[in-house]
Amino acid sequence: MESDKLKTLELLENRLISAAEALEFLEVIDAAPGAAGGVSLRVRVYARGQAEPRANIKVPLAWAKFLAPFIEGKIAGDLASRGYVLDTGKIHDAVQAARPAGLVDVRNGGDRVEIFIE
Repeated sequence: MESDKLKTLELLENRLISAAEALEFLEVIDAAPGAAGGVSLRVRVYARGQAEPRANIKVPLAWAKFLAPFIEGKIAGDLASRGYVLDTGKIHDAVQAARPAGLVDVRNGGDRVEIFIE
């Protein structure tokens, strides 16, 4: 859990998310149950040429509805401005079904963003 907090702060430091968005992530991380297991929403961000993700955030699926406005607003908007269309309906359906599924896998040069349910 501490590594998720650190990665959230690194996203903020690198100006990939706003302070308000970082605060929301930190609140979700703090409220997440300590027990491992269950279905989760995972967001990974890879920087150009890096094998390890720059951000690797795992959130219990129950919190996915809380994060939906962030995904639909911030991420969808950023991807759309780069020519990628995000199917938010697919994300909504996958969250409701609570089944493992790949939702987003975008590559731009060496940068990559992936969002999936595991």
